[in-house]
Amino acid sequence: MKWSLNAREVQSFLNGFMCIYKPKDISLSSLKRVLITAISNQANELDDSEVPVIEMPIVEPYPKSQALVVVGTRKQLDYRLHPMMAGKMFRPEEFRLEELNYLEPSSSGVCLFGINDGCDSLEEIRDRAWTNEYALHGELGRETEDHKIRGREVAKAAFDHVKRHQICKLLSRIRMQYKKISFEFANVDLQSQDAFEIARRGAPRPRVLGSPLVYNCELKSFRTPNFHLSVQITGENDYFLRSFVHELGCSLGTLACTRRLRRSKQGPFSTDHALLDKHFSLVSILKNIQMCNKLVERAMKNNPDIVVFNRSEDEECGALVETFQLRDQLEQSPETEDCLIIPWGRSYI
Repeated sequence: MKWSLNAREVQSFLNGFMCIYKPKDISLSSLKRVLITAISNQANELDDSEVPVIEMPIVEPYPKSQALVVVGTRKQLDYRLHPMMAGKMFRPEEFRLEELNYLEPSSSGVCLFGINDGCDSLEEIRDRAWTNEYALHGELGRETEDHKIRGREVAKAAFDHVKRHQICKLLSRIRMQYKKISFEFANVDLQSQDAFEIARRGAPRPRVLGSPLVYNCELKSFRTPNFHLSVQITGENDYFLRSFVHELGCSLGTLACTRRLRRSKQGPFSTDHALLDKHFSLVSILKNIQMCNKLVERAMKNNPDIVVFNRSEDEECGALVETFQLRDQLEQSPETEDCLIIPWGRSYI
């Protein structure tokens, strides 16, 4: 795909959504400032409009009465439209850039932003309660102040008694409990046909926005005292995830703190769709905006009441990434949990 645009066309394309990978130890405000500055500087280089020329009257005093009279005209630049007077076409303060969900400076991962007109649709996307996936790296035996990643250590505890099977058993119990709670948050009777149909297709979305709901949590690796969790969740924030790791340690008879927090997926967006800060070129940004607009449009057409985990959507997203030439090969994602397995009893009348 060949890109040859002028400044006016670029201005029309800078509307919608964009997916950015936020590095750790960088605040979202700083990341947005760097992104907007890069867009403004590179877009202004495409502005090849010339300053218009106008005719100005030549005024001289009349020799006898000294009255001012027009004796002719001369051509000169219209300084009202000169860049030194009116400013450049793209200015950072004129851009609107808002994030869908906040990430603290110590966290990293995929972030969806609305740019200009796309900011008006962020609230509608939040109402859909997209499922996000996080990679949590924790350490047993330590507790930090306010559970912060870089917080001061406030307590220590023994952790030698914790085994891998204990963590897996605890996570399985958490998954089952949250799966049952998800129907309560969705105001669905567990003994109804609606609950069965929802469980057959996926998992219900919470009706009360902002209520954290864990759909899946798995232990990826465990090497005492460090462990790695993969969590699929909605309605979360960074503090809830850090507290989740802390409560996990307490349930195992020890302490635990978060060492690293990374968001690997945000709704239909993954690291395959995210731009790195070193790729903040105007062409890459415009490609990313077009790709993200298509993904958001497709996601908004899906059933807002059901969370469905399948491979077909990942394959479609991968094909879209290949279309916009943002990566070379499609990485295979792990198999998800079978949502047909209902962990609690059901009585049919």
